[in-house]
Amino acid sequence: MKKLLFVIVAVLLTLPFTTQAQRGSNAIGLRFGGGVGHDAEISFQTPFSGNRAELDLGFGGRGDFDYWKLTGIYQWVMPIESGFYWYLGLGPALGSWSYNEHDLDDSGVYIAAALNAGIEYNFEEVPLQISIDTRPELSLSDTPSDPFGFGLALGLRYRF
Repeated sequence: MKKLLFVIVAVLLTLPFTTQAQRGSNAIGLRFGGGVGHDAEISFQTPFSGNRAELDLGFGGRGDFDYWKLTGIYQWVMPIESGFYWYLGLGPALGSWSYNEHDLDDSGVYIAAALNAGIEYNFEEVPLQISIDTRPELSLSDTPSDPFGFGLALGLRYRF
């Protein structure tokens, strides 16, 4: 998993230097961190109704615990100065978890309400975006842990 993550990051970081593609409003990349057990998420952003929609897919596990989660966030993006923005958002999350250890075997599907707040910088020289954000979530259904989750994440995305 770590090797695959390294390869994905390496490819994303070299894309700006290997292409002269026109920069657009879409972005794809990785969001590192984000909560308990979440190492990284594949992240996609696109313009939507004058603001932006973000779709993130995370998966992984630790030992006997496995999960996946799909989160959709509608974000209001506001400029600070050239290339620098802050944003607020909210949306749903859908996930599945599985826990298998000795005599304990449990799994479930959950839905959650997610908030999102962060800052980002879009480089002018290369089509790269870097962001840091927080995403508190409140589980609205079955979950193996506390129904309130909180995480901080670093995002690296290629803009196209």
